[in-house]
Amino acid sequence: MQVKKVAVIGGGIAGLAAAVRLTQLGYRVSVIEKRPFLGGRAYSFTDRETGLEIDNGQHVIVGACTEFVEYMESIEASESIQFELNLKFPVILNNRKSWLQSRWFPGVLGNVAGLITYKHLDFSDRLRVLRGLFSIRRTNTQRSDEFDQITFTDWLRNHGQNDRTIENFWNLIVLPALNDDIGAVSAEIGIELFKVALLGSTENPALGLPLDPLSELVGNKARTFLESKKAQFLLDSDVTDLLIENGKISGVVLANGNVVRADATVAAVPADALADLLPTSDSDEEDFFTPAAQIDTAPIVAVHIWYDRTVMDEKLVAVLNSPLQWVFDDSAIKNSTDSSRHVVISLSGAWQWRHRSKSEIREIFEQEMRNVFPKARTATIENFAVVKMAEATFRVTPGITANRLSQRTPLPGLYLAGDWTDTGWPSTMESAVRSGNLAAKYIDEDLASSPQ
Repeated sequence: MQVKKVAVIGGGIAGLAAAVRLTQLGYRVSVIEKRPFLGGRAYSFTDRETGLEIDNGQHVIVGACTEFVEYMESIEASESIQFELNLKFPVILNNRKSWLQSRWFPGVLGNVAGLITYKHLDFSDRLRVLRGLFSIRRTNTQRSDEFDQITFTDWLRNHGQNDRTIENFWNLIVLPALNDDIGAVSAEIGIELFKVALLGSTENPALGLPLDPLSELVGNKARTFLESKKAQFLLDSDVTDLLIENGKISGVVLANGNVVRADATVAAVPADALADLLPTSDSDEEDFFTPAAQIDTAPIVAVHIWYDRTVMDEKLVAVLNSPLQWVFDDSAIKNSTDSSRHVVISLSGAWQWRHRSKSEIREIFEQEMRNVFPKARTATIENFAVVKMAEATFRVTPGITANRLSQRTPLPGLYLAGDWTDTGWPSTMESAVRSGNLAAKYIDEDLASSPQ
């Protein structure tokens, strides 16, 4: 029997995950990417000013990202991510350090027990947080759409939380996880985040950090695996049209005029790029795709500083009441033997930084590093770089659920993938992989049931 073909538009994580799953199901896959490299929003590059290879941003995986971990195993890349055994990271507030760290109790008790010694909340506020977590555990967001219509801050205040608990605990998790302030995200997404992150197994909140540059981890390893399965890659290739024959999408037309024929096509593109691909359609099809245009995005800014010596005692630190947010010792994470130490400052929800000049950002963050890390006061800065990602993630604001599309579309032969599609997860690598897996699942179901 002839092997069926699938065209995947987009070589980001969602498209690559779809391609991997499809090859595992026995399909012949062509991956079409308009840029000369793979990885989408997760890539590394050589900085023109410093000549150094850097990731476009610091990516963190948690233990709950089960499908992403499985995907890494499939492409033989799991050893390139180092996981902690459980929840464990330091938090600095006004030069005082405390740890959020799970305890030896089993399951949920082990995770929430870490609050007992969290010094950035007093005893009464720790009890407030525990009551809030208990309320989250009892809440079923699937029973009503009201949770998607209010912000997580409003829900928390209605459940006994105050400014201190919101700033020193809840937003500490929400801001980096959802790339938005807690006052902007929907209660549904916030509640589900904490159900997964803290109210599941002790492995769920464990942090995993990439040991390889992102282009190697996300792009090159996937390509090596897929090419071993006879997948085709068309890089530097832009798709201008979908090929329609007998009312069905039967491939894509490239900017150079070439046609890639396929039994099914996956559009693994950002929500705002989807409309440019779609043909003129009837009202039912337009009604399906239109909500995607309402999806908004949020920026991330990464500040890279190279010191001549070690300035941090830990591999990563969260910082409250400071512009710093989260700081990573990339050299320690990647076990670098160089004397120079590469520090990455990750700024989520970075609207206030996206239009600042490099010199302004440098002045502010050099000083803030000296304020928070005493060893930075005597260290010499060897290099400095700023990477701005204006549309790093989609926003999970109230009402977002209605705008996220299914991976199966009303256009026969066309499927969607992308973290913004309906996966139940926020804008993460886990959501991207889940979307690719779902697209592959629907393709396999539909082609298996279609006439030969």
